[in-house]
Amino acid sequence: MNTYPASQQSPKRPPDRPPSQWTRLIVKLANFWLDLRRRVQPWQSQLTELNEIILRARSRSDISDHLVPLFAEAMSVRPRLLVELGVRGGASTFVLERVARLVGARLVSVDMDDCSRVCSWNRWHFVQSDDIAFAKAFPDWCAARQIQPCIDFLFIDTSHLFEHTVQEIDAWFPFLSDHARVAFHDTNIQKVYLRRDGSRGAGWANQRGVIAALEKHFGVPFNEQAYFVEVMNGWLIRHDPVCCGFTVLTKFHPGADSSDTIRPRHAPGELSNVMPR
Repeated sequence: MNTYPASQQSPKRPPDRPPSQWTRLIVKLANFWLDLRRRVQPWQSQLTELNEIILRARSRSDISDHLVPLFAEAMSVRPRLLVELGVRGGASTFVLERVARLVGARLVSVDMDDCSRVCSWNRWHFVQSDDIAFAKAFPDWCAARQIQPCIDFLFIDTSHLFEHTVQEIDAWFPFLSDHARVAFHDTNIQKVYLRRDGSRGAGWANQRGVIAALEKHFGVPFNEQAYFVEVMNGWLIRHDPVCCGFTVLTKFHPGADSSDTIRPRHAPGELSNVMPR
């Protein structure tokens, strides 16, 4: 495990904002009633690693709906280097480790807290640091380990604060490969959020921090409460609003002149009527 000092402008991990007892009670009763009415049998895959992820996703959380999609998104780019910003309980690490094992890639995870025990795989690198500070040292860190500092899959799930997310985009996007994919969690945090199975969870108000940072980066507004797909500025953007939101950016090369901006007929948020149920 490596440690790096925090940058002067980096925020501390935001303090927990526990929902009120009434909110917790309402969510608990709603989920209890849902479980009484509906018993859904999870599907099984022929791939052991995917079955492990499916099993983990059965434990409801603010990211449980996105564990299988996270696996699919990362696998589809056949990455050589995956970087995870934000570890916490290790749910996303659990998924990305299995991706890295399957494709023979390296996985680098960064968190301000000591999360070194969430994974024991020998090709996993954990760095205890503010991710903005570590980005400055990333080329030298990679050189010391004979790793090309070229990221194929980047997952961001850290403070969820606007300024910090803006800094993360500025600091880490220059390391992305030509075919890179970037996934952001918590792009639709609500005080009470909805999961795909109809259950609910208690969230917190973060003033649209992550999605607002993406709006700043692309220079357009997004409706984070609706499913949408966009293509602009060399990126294919897909957003799923459930379970606190999951937004995936994929580098898009429409032709020889990649500077062209391809604008679809639908504005952000206008595809809500085709949201998968």
